Amino acid sequence: MSLDAHDRKHPSKALSDEALAWIVRLYSGEASKADWMDFGVWRARSAAHEAAAAEAESLWSDASELYRDPATGLIRPGRRKSVVSRRAVITGLAGIGVGTAGLWAAGAFRSLSADQTTSVAEIRAVPLADGSVVTLNAMSAIDIDYSPAARRIALMEGQAFFEVAPDASRPFEVKVRGNIVSALGTAFDVNSNLPRGNVAVSVTEHAVRVRPPGLSLSNDGIVVSRDEGVVVAADGAIGPVTRQDGAAASAWRTGTYVVEGRPLEEVVAALGVYRRGWIVIHDQGLKSLNVNAVLDLRASDVLETLARGLPIRIFEMSPLLTVISRA
Repeated sequence: MSLDAHDRKHPSKALSDEALAWIVRLYSGEASKADWMDFGVWRARSAAHEAAAAEAESLWSDASELYRDPATGLIRPGRRKSVVSRRAVITGLAGIGVGTAGLWAAGAFRSLSADQTTSVAEIRAVPLADGSVVTLNAMSAIDIDYSPAARRIALMEGQAFFEVAPDASRPFEVKVRGNIVSALGTAFDVNSNLPRGNVAVSVTEHAVRVRPPGLSLSNDGIVVSRDEGVVVAADGAIGPVTRQDGAAASAWRTGTYVVEGRPLEEVVAALGVYRRGWIVIHDQGLKSLNVNAVLDLRASDVLETLARGLPIRIFEMSPLLTVISRA
């Protein structure tokens, strides 16, 4: 059976799913020699079967790009020196995933000082003693430290939107990964879910002052005003202040994710806190793919919706491991 170049590159979904089922079975540690021989017969049935088998083997290799975080014990995407075996990931993923999801909900992998937390796909508004309100995105955690002289919030994980009650006698500050975001009578969003340890600050009302770690005492950082945003890199480098729709940046509070010219890896990071398990981008070049979309964060098919407008394919390697590949 002959195929044109497009078909060889893109096996049908049915064949792709069948090939993935073969690969998971063969590498489960329970496959016999007869199973391997049967797979050889299956993949030789046509060029389409061979293409699907090769694709499945390539995707399977991405299962090794998960590592155990020594600080938390969690399994995370990304290659490290100590890599979890593919067999261990796939065959043990359900048990690991259920365990980590449950432990996340209980706060076991975050600092014991976290005062408020959310679990997978949970969004919750937290009223504070002074009348301010913090809305936590999914899988987020904050520590609250109020005193007669100051109001301090530590964003320990995730993303939060802050609506600050005026109090000239007590400054309101948010600390996240060493950065200090000082409210200047305002409402603003702080997102630490970005790839590579970056932090984004977006303002919807008034202004904030952003002071990255490592600045001299004489440096007050930068001011970000309404409908502006800035990204601070993990090393403290401050990106340019850009114009953006503050309402769009905080639309996640109502379950809507508005993406305007953002890289795919950032979008995947945002969607990841609404799913149990992990999403791995197979092709490194896809990570910088530009995305514009409006997505329903709670929709079970949100990744498929995303794929309809992009040159990507979605593969469910297991209930807790999804791989994104180039189409």
